[in-house]
Amino acid sequence: MIYSEGPSGIRQILYLTTLVLFVGYQAVNIFVPNADMIVATRILAAAFYSVVVYAYAGDAWAAVRRPVPTKADFLIVGIWLSFLAHLGQTVYAAIYRLADAPQWLLNAEIVPLIVLVSMLGAVCHVAATGSVNGEVPRRSRIALGIGVGAAVLLVGAVIATRPDIGPAIERTRPWIGDWWRTGELWSGGPAPT
Repeated sequence: MIYSEGPSGIRQILYLTTLVLFVGYQAVNIFVPNADMIVATRILAAAFYSVVVYAYAGDAWAAVRRPVPTKADFLIVGIWLSFLAHLGQTVYAAIYRLADAPQWLLNAEIVPLIVLVSMLGAVCHVAATGSVNGEVPRRSRIALGIGVGAAVLLVGAVIATRPDIGPAIERTRPWIGDWWRTGELWSGGPAPT
């Protein structure tokens, strides 16, 4: 049964959900242009994320208000913030596409704020060391320090060099572009083979 407890229940949920979403997407994607499918999947994802945000909201609020939070409280707040950020990014991406991708909206100041919420969620997840059975997550603070240090160096390198990745990205088009050749991603004629 899909709702049974334990690892087999998790695997069953993952397998069934992946199968339903992938097969359902591909069955519709054959006939619908990619631009429409991407908006549709964004809206569907926003609905999923909204459910998580709603389901965790009360517990996250209680955790934030608790004078002495437990490790599990950090995890709960991290989950809530992460899915709030997912929801914000997904809604923003759908609006951006529906508005015909205006350049000013691509560079709007709201984007870093949404990403900041995601980073706050990540910090809460890492601060929850040992919150699950006293074991999970492990050694996360060291990983966070190394990750943030590497990210700062990478940001500095990208800002200093401003690499032109356009040609490399363009070469990926046949593999990540329009699989069913509905033609929406190829504005210059038929899709490459």
